[in-house]
Amino acid sequence: MQLIKETLTPVTRSQRGSSLIEVLVTMVILMFGLLGVAGLLVNGISNTASSESMTKANQLLADMADRMRANPAVAVSAGSEYGHNFGTAIPAATSTTIALKDLRQWLTAVQGQLPQGDGNITVDNTKRKVLIEIRWTKCMGTLSQADQTACNDSPSTAFQSVTMDLRI
Repeated sequence: MQLIKETLTPVTRSQRGSSLIEVLVTMVILMFGLLGVAGLLVNGISNTASSESMTKANQLLADMADRMRANPAVAVSAGSEYGHNFGTAIPAATSTTIALKDLRQWLTAVQGQLPQGDGNITVDNTKRKVLIEIRWTKCMGTLSQADQTACNDSPSTAFQSVTMDLRI
């Protein structure tokens, strides 16, 4: 058996600890990269929630438009029962007309599916035109500090809305 003798190069004083410094620099660079990824994840979650609310609002607009198209004589009549303003009470559960039942079901869905959701329907019977609007708060979930401050300082910017013009 033959012994193999390894020859090691002598370590000079200037080379000591250089690998430790390299590891620390690498860890700092990695930390900044991970912080950037975390910020992107939070932003992505916020955008996903906003997109989900927008999709629900568009589906609810289409739902009410279909309900009104199915009942056109009442939808554009003078004093239409489909008319509703933001903040007004939902029609009673004992409503007997189709229009009031449609309005109740729609407003209940808006309030149930969107945070602080509310609906507004304006009927212009002379032009047979209907304006349907849904609004909801965008001040929930993961927001940046600037968005939270804007929501607290100005309630008018706290809501997002979607509208649909409909001719019947």
